[in-house]
Amino acid sequence: MTQILVIPDPHDDPEENKDRFEWAGRLVVERQPDYIVCLGDWAEMGSLCRYDIGMVTAEGRRYCDDIASTHKSLALFNKPIVDYNNKLTHWKKKKYTPKMVMCIGNHENRINTAAAQTPSLYGTITMDDLKFEEHGWDVYPITKPAIIENMAFAHYFTSGVMGRPISGVNHSRSLLIKNFRSSVVGHSHMRGMSEERTINGDRILGLVCGCYFDYQMDWTTENDRYWRGMVYLNDVVDGNCEPEFLSLEHHIKLKYS
Repeated sequence: MTQILVIPDPHDDPEENKDRFEWAGRLVVERQPDYIVCLGDWAEMGSLCRYDIGMVTAEGRRYCDDIASTHKSLALFNKPIVDYNNKLTHWKKKKYTPKMVMCIGNHENRINTAAAQTPSLYGTITMDDLKFEEHGWDVYPITKPAIIENMAFAHYFTSGVMGRPISGVNHSRSLLIKNFRSSVVGHSHMRGMSEERTINGDRILGLVCGCYFDYQMDWTTENDRYWRGMVYLNDVVDGNCEPEFLSLEHHIKLKYS
């Protein structure tokens, strides 16, 4: 049966600590899941934020710093895996090569938006600047979910004529009602799980996975409501699994720092 590690919304920022990326890589080496799925917003991309243009909070942000920071966090995540595989090579054993899936989030998608809205930047800044593929990730655009074992993974799913992200107090249940299949998302930074049975008796899950960063965001008053950690999906078969919530503070940091 398939094992999947889900990393929700890491929000790498040039000004914030990156230890959590190496911790995640060490957890990968220990558990060796078949898939690693990031639900998007690996990169914060604060330099392209449209909500505080011209304000003091935007002072000093640079696109080049965001890109360099992203490359560093990707390398930190990969380092424990690379070191482990180097040992396996020395021992002439088969390397551990998980499939790594990156679902683009709205923060990375700021690059596409900026290029489309500023003609002078079109063709100059692109998603390729992030170099996700070079670090081993299969990239899915924000409009296309990744389907693994009949489970749909995306930064968010949309609904309605206006195509707005599915959200709300019953976010996880709304995923089931509107998608009619097992669905896994990030985006809201909250945690939630709902399950239901189809008319055929199949179990389906709606899973909202929280976020994976340990700093306080200065643009929101909701920091204390965020659930911070990763989710390990045990024994994934045809849209069904047993989710295991790994708290950043109480499971990951205590063990790997």
